[in-house]
Amino acid sequence: MDNEMEMTGSGGDAAESLIPAISVEHLTKRFGDLTAVDDLTLKVSSGRLFGFLGPNGAGKSTTIGCLTGLIDPNAGSIRLLGETFTSDSIELKRRIGVMPEGLALFDHLFAHEFLTFNGRMYGLDEQTLRQRVEELLTVLGLANAGNKRLSEFSTGMRKKVAFAAAIIHRPEILFLDEPFESIDPAGVAMLKDWLRRFVAGGRTVFMTTHVLETVERLCDDVAIIKAGKIAWLGDVSKLASGESLESDGSSFNTLESLFLHLVGERYEMLEWL
Repeated sequence: MDNEMEMTGSGGDAAESLIPAISVEHLTKRFGDLTAVDDLTLKVSSGRLFGFLGPNGAGKSTTIGCLTGLIDPNAGSIRLLGETFTSDSIELKRRIGVMPEGLALFDHLFAHEFLTFNGRMYGLDEQTLRQRVEELLTVLGLANAGNKRLSEFSTGMRKKVAFAAAIIHRPEILFLDEPFESIDPAGVAMLKDWLRRFVAGGRTVFMTTHVLETVERLCDDVAIIKAGKIAWLGDVSKLASGESLESDGSSFNTLESLFLHLVGERYEMLEWL
């Protein structure tokens, strides 16, 4: 199939909608003999919640690393918000938020210190910063953990802090790598609601996760990557209205069935179970 598809956003005026929030052309990243991302091309318009799926080792986190300046690609081009993006694009980095796979927290800090540091890095004024730090810690249920350093937080609590750090400056594009893992159900429901309101305002979310049911219910568009290449790209919101997803001349009524068809993984039964 053609690996390039531009998703039409719902937010912004007509002129802005013609400029993709994310535009990637022929992106390639190699680690020695391994090609983690292989000639990847895609476009995502503003106001879309985009799911980026694939099996372990498919190249998802490497792609996000390239799109956020954490990893330098070997080839290809990246444009964010209509501007050329590289690891040196400091001003563009102020307009995006990143929740990386490894979280990248400073474990010796308290949560309010870490969020304050991030807010200052993004240029928030002190009054706005204090208000947002207080609000984020309260609504995320972390206000009572003020006497604990981040090293003492549970995995789910650390995830919440990383999410708060990614959104504190109201970015125009939000990159999330496995955002819901280890977070309690109430917290997941709240984050989903935040993300829906985020894209309703014309902003863009680029998210990886292994929870296909969440992607099917939450995302507008999905790309499935296999061995560094895009195997499928399309609108999954049509499933809610009873339509099917098409691939290789076949129809699929769930994202899971499409994913398993494309990835081609088969599992043998263990006779002793």
